[in-house]
Amino acid sequence: MTKADKIYKVKCTYDMSSKNITFGMMPIRDPEMISITSAPEAPPPRIRIVDSRGREVETVRIGDKLTFRIEIPDDTPYGIFARSCVAMAKDSKSTFQIIDDEGCPVDPSIFPSFTPDGNALQSVYEAFRFTESYGVIFQCNVKYCLGPCEPAVCEWGHESVESWGRRRRSIASNRTSNESEDDMTLSQEILVLDFGDEKNSQFLRSEASSSDFGKDKTVTIVEPCPTKTSVLALGVTCALLVLIYISTIFCYYMKKWLSPRKNLA
Repeated sequence: MTKADKIYKVKCTYDMSSKNITFGMMPIRDPEMISITSAPEAPPPRIRIVDSRGREVETVRIGDKLTFRIEIPDDTPYGIFARSCVAMAKDSKSTFQIIDDEGCPVDPSIFPSFTPDGNALQSVYEAFRFTESYGVIFQCNVKYCLGPCEPAVCEWGHESVESWGRRRRSIASNRTSNESEDDMTLSQEILVLDFGDEKNSQFLRSEASSSDFGKDKTVTIVEPCPTKTSVLALGVTCALLVLIYISTIFCYYMKKWLSPRKNLA
């Protein structure tokens, strides 16, 4: 060390006060939205004709109370409506419109309007047929709604009735999103007999088997069960026959017992 050297005292200080630090955010764009539309497959509807006990029938008599049902499963988000329904003879020569193109009944006294029953539509009517044919074929055009369909308001005389045979009013102008474009045509055949026609059951079987309408279908003629009156009459007749038989035997032995015996010499 010389006299030219210098000694320095070094001291460090630190700023411990708070500081605000800012950082400019980078702009972030929203991701592009991809629209995905999906709908469950619509189940095929079917027509069932049932009697007052809820049993599906194929052979009935004129005047029987029946329920005409158009059904889809209950666990589907779709609803249905029906219109342009006709009843026709088996040979298709005679037709009668029962539900018009708006979904309203043509003659409610013959075939009333449709009412909802869950996801199904139903109408309670009395069996009828055409004079030239025992077979009656019902045919309906059915469409789907996404959700329950609203009814059509039908005017009949001075009364207004609702029939579930029309698409939803709120989407009538935009059908592509909520309902199908094409009608689905359903048909169902039923055999309607007059009283006493059971004697011609063999002829009716032949008529049913000779039809070429739609797909092949076997129609079974159910022979009628005996009524209470016929069973009672048969029982009375049998009782009378037994009584006559017993009376005859009794008279025979009484005559033989009362007749004088011949004494042998």
